[in-house]
Formats: sequence, C-alpha cells, structure tokens
Amino acid sequence: MKHLDLLNEFRVAMSQLATQVEAASAMQMYDINKVSENLVLGVLRELYGWRHLRNLNSTERANFPGIDLADDVAGVGIQVTATPTLDKIKSTIDTFLAHGLDKKYKRVVVYVLGRKQATYSQEAIDRAANGRLRFDAGKDILDHRDVCGVAPDADPKQLIAALEVVRTYMRGGVAKGLGEEDFNPPTAAIERVNLNLVEVYFPSTLYIADLNDDLEPFKAKKVRNERKTFGEAVRGLNLRVPSDYEVSGRQLITFHPLDDTGGPFAKLIELGTVTPLQAREFYGANEDRERIFKSLLRFTLQQKLYKHGVRWMHEDSLFIFVPWADGDLLREETWYGQRASKRAVYERKLNRKDPNKTFLCKHLAFAADFIFSEGRWYVALTPDWYFSYGENFRRSAFADANLSWLKRKEVNSTVAGHFRFLASWLSKLDQDDLFESIRSPAATLSLGETVAFSNHPALPDDTWLPLRDDSDDDEEAKNTGLFETL
Repeated sequence: MKHLDLLNEFRVAMSQLATQVEAASAMQMYDINKVSENLVLGVLRELYGWRHLRNLNSTERANFPGIDLADDVAGVGIQVTATPTLDKIKSTIDTFLAHGLDKKYKRVVVYVLGRKQATYSQEAIDRAANGRLRFDAGKDILDHRDVCGVAPDADPKQLIAALEVVRTYMRGGVAKGLGEEDFNPPTAAIERVNLNLVEVYFPSTLYIADLNDDLEPFKAKKVRNERKTFGEAVRGLNLRVPSDYEVSGRQLITFHPLDDTGGPFAKLIELGTVTPLQAREFYGANEDRERIFKSLLRFTLQQKLYKHGVRWMHEDSLFIFVPWADGDLLREETWYGQRASKRAVYERKLNRKDPNKTFLCKHLAFAADFIFSEGRWYVALTPDWYFSYGENFRRSAFADANLSWLKRKEVNSTVAGHFRFLASWLSKLDQDDLFESIRSPAATLSLGETVAFSNHPALPDDTWLPLRDDSDDDEEAKNTGLFETL
C-alpha cells in the first residue's frame, strides 16, 4: 500500500475514534475511555518513540493518580482523558505534583481523546505548576490531530504498527495489551436506545465581512482574542449587537445578513466586503473552519437561550437556568413527556440563621457540544448541576462537594429524565420564538428530534451502575438533604 494511502487511513481512523469518544462522553458512557488508554499507548509508543510506555493502571494499581501511562526511561507521564477543559489540565497537574511524581517524570502530556480546546491559558497553567513543572500548553496537550501531524514523519514500519493498533480497535479485535472482555458486547436481547444527541438546524447561508479598519482595538499589530477585542470595540462605540457571531482573521462571521445597511453590524464592517457563503462550504473547508463554525453555533444557541432565562457560564462551559427575578426562590418549567409535568430548574436556599441572606442556589445545567457526523450536525446535551452564591451566580466554593453527593444519588433513569426534559423544553422554545418573530428576528438555530436506534444490545442497568458506598445508606445520610451536606 502506498505511504499516502496509509496516512489517509490512519487520519480517518483517528478522526472516527475521536468522534466516538465525544459521543460516548456526551452520553456519560466512560468505558470507552478505559479501553482507549491502551490504544493511545500503542499509537504514541510507535509514533513518538516512547518505547517503554506502559499502562500504570494495569502495571501499578487501578486509578493511578494524575497519569495513566508512563515511560520511565523517557521520563514522561501521560494523562488520557475525554475532558478537554482547562480545569482538567490544572487538576492533572495538581494531582501529579501532590503525589510527588515530578521527581520521577520531568514531562507531563495530556492526551485528549476527542478534541482539545483551541486555546488554553498558559498563565493559569503556570500557576498550577507553581514552578515545579514546565508544562507548555502548545506542546503538551495533544489530540488526534497532533498525532496525525507527526505521522507523515514516522518511519513506514512505525506508521504501519500504529495503524494496526487502531485497525484492531476499530474492528473490535484485541490489540496487544487489551482484554477480550473490553470489546465483546453482550449478545442478549436488543433494545431501543435514545442517544443524548439532538439534530441541529441553522440557515444554509452565513455571511463573512472584513472588520472596519477604524476599529480602535484592532489597530494593534497582534490581537490574541479577536472576539473579545471586537466586543471591546462595540462597547467603545456604545453599540448593541447580538452575540451570535465569531471573529477570525479580522473578519466577522455570522448568520445575520451583513449586507443590510441598517443591520446591527453595519458600522463595524466594510460593507463592500460582505460575502454570503453556503454554511457547508465554510465548515467543510478545513478543521480550523469547522472549529470556528462550532463556536458560532454555540454563540447562536447562547443568544437563543439568553432571553429564555438560561445563561452561559464560560468558566464552567455550562448553560444554567437562572431565576426570572432576583428575589425568586424557585423557578419551575412545564414540559411534556407522557403528560404535562413541572420541573424545578432553579432553587434558592436561604440562610437558616438569617433568612434575608442566601445560603446556596441550585441550578439545573447542561453542557452542549456540537458534533458533525455523516453530513449532519447534532448537539450533545449532557445534563448537569451548578451551585452558585452571590452576585452574577458565581460558582459556590462548595459546588464540588454538592455535585459529588448529588451524582452518587442519581441513577441512569434520573439522568435520562433530565435529558428528556431538556429535549422537550428546548423543542418548545422554537414554537415560542416563532410567535415572537414578528417583533424581533426569528431564531437562527432550532433543534430537531432526539437521535435513537432500535438494535442496540440490551444493557441491564444493574450491571452498569457504580458500586454503592455504604456510607450513603447510614441514617444520617438518609435524613440529610442536598443543602445540609456541607
């Protein structure tokens, strides 16, 4: 087989793996992460030359702290994760240092099974490293695109060996270091499965235009965060614009018709450069354009949800339900499953000693990850919770403890119920927006049906539920409510 054919097959296989992991993680199915550790081990060992790479979770002990793989000779430790966030990077570094692993391994690499973020704050990473570890966000955070980038320079024998590892995984075989039980699914009855993927619809045309040369913040030679800088320019001119746009290469990208001389962006762009473009031509051009388009979809969803009382919390990458009025103690939303029901999506708990003060606020929340597969766009909705305190719904210092307690109590059916509510409620928004379109522009993004298939092997819930902690069953725990766990 020609070298180019090998590279193309490797690229396609690694991309498929990333898509599978993103979908599985969005469904909160994490078994694929365990299997993928050894897949990543084989690929990195061949392409990066870490010949002594081993799986610490197998050779040392389960859930080895901070890292999953290590090459003691090369002095490198590797964390394999499906979570691409900055918090995950910092958490990895914190755990790594807390266990003194920097004395043995001089380099830490985080391999993201799906896609890593476009950028990471090096300053925040340096604070976490605290001078004990040199971690370069540009070099030490990898995903399948980085691996594909080094593949052309690999020796053909190494490339073939790496490709064989991926081939074995993709066809359900057993590669070296993988157990047969990791791949063989149950052969019992099948069942209908509803994924947490909802099809996304958006206008077929988007608009691109050069930014106005007179925008003051852009007169600097180098602008690190173009969208943030554009926002500063908008505020400096006392203008109000919708938030569903992206800025890249000093160009504005949005679904709004930029050729409208009376439009909200007219004073911010060079009208003579406005170019309508088919959306598929834009996101299909290259991976960078696809990344920009995903960001545009998220900002479009953010704009849509804001007027419905759902706010985007950037640092946590979550959408959260907020109260309609500042003093509200409860917010409930009506949704339609088998029958009309109400669900609490926000609750404020008052201080016992001083009822005039807030103790804690609990918000139903969800992550929204956009996935492009087989020519269609989907949003993966992952239900979550968010706990806030103070103005602007700042994340509570007790959030992690509350989340840990709450998620131990929730079972599969609970999470599935959260998702059914979200899918139903979001679908209803399209009807509400339709009636409001006479007074304001219609929403530019809408959601379709939940993705489902009917031939999935039946998975008994009891088999997949986590082991219970006996401490959850004592009398104190039984009589302890969510807000009394601190």
